[in-house]
Amino acid sequence: MQQVLTIENLTKNYPSVRALKDLSLTVRKGDIYGILGPNGSGKTTTLGIILGVTNPSAGSFSWFEEGNGYHLRKRIGAMLDKPSFYPHMNAWQNLGLTSVIKGISSPDVTRVLELTGVDVYAKRKFGTYSTGMKQRLALASTLLGNPEVLVLDEPTNGLDPEGIADVRGIISRIAGEGVTVILASHLLDEVQKVCTHVAVLKAGQKLYEGQVASLLAGDDRIEISSDNPAKLEEALNKYEGIEKIEKNLPMFSVRLKDGFKVSELSAYLIMHGVDITHLAHNKGSLEKEFLKLLSEDRD
Repeated sequence: MQQVLTIENLTKNYPSVRALKDLSLTVRKGDIYGILGPNGSGKTTTLGIILGVTNPSAGSFSWFEEGNGYHLRKRIGAMLDKPSFYPHMNAWQNLGLTSVIKGISSPDVTRVLELTGVDVYAKRKFGTYSTGMKQRLALASTLLGNPEVLVLDEPTNGLDPEGIADVRGIISRIAGEGVTVILASHLLDEVQKVCTHVAVLKAGQKLYEGQVASLLAGDDRIEISSDNPAKLEEALNKYEGIEKIEKNLPMFSVRLKDGFKVSELSAYLIMHGVDITHLAHNKGSLEKEFLKLLSEDRD
């Protein structure tokens, strides 16, 4: 899989604070990659560096395995600040002007308006838009010119629950068209529901990088009980899909190996004559894993 972005030992020092310390990340084509962390963790600084807005104190980064030249940024759509358009112009006019500024000779305005749902109010003046509508138009603007990558800083910031859900849906549709998405967020729910991969930052340092599913798997378990605990335990020990069993009678807590499903375990137990009185799948919580990572001591 092509590496869309590679960051190696990125460090950023300011007079009174170190915003990043030896940060290394890898984003591959097709990822929806979340950079997650509390305020002040270095998320926005990272995005600013990879987009050429600010310079690193040390380290390097490369886009598309070709370096970090200005010409490569034409393949990237970015939204770092609050949406800013002319209030007296409608969506068509604002995106047309944006296309001219970006040097896009054949802008696909119709497509990006439809993809983001702005087409239904595209003729209204921007000054009449709600916060959610403005955010949709900003996303449409980043899609002009068919970028291969979108870089978004807190894309749901300031939105109500309905607006947040709308933006999540748009991001998923964009990714479904083959666009790689890199987004910074402090919202756990946003990352858990949208992202395929995540890097967790704290005080400019990386605490974790990998698939969201792998991070959640550490706390993904099944609770099972039976009127015959001995028979249940015997069957569980013989099932090849179990990675770990914890016994706290009358309950057993089970973690499955990758690729095995809860329904398959249930069918196996029934087939082997185990009367199940309780079965609950407790899926991993990103909040729990995130707080666990943040509580770890770092140099």
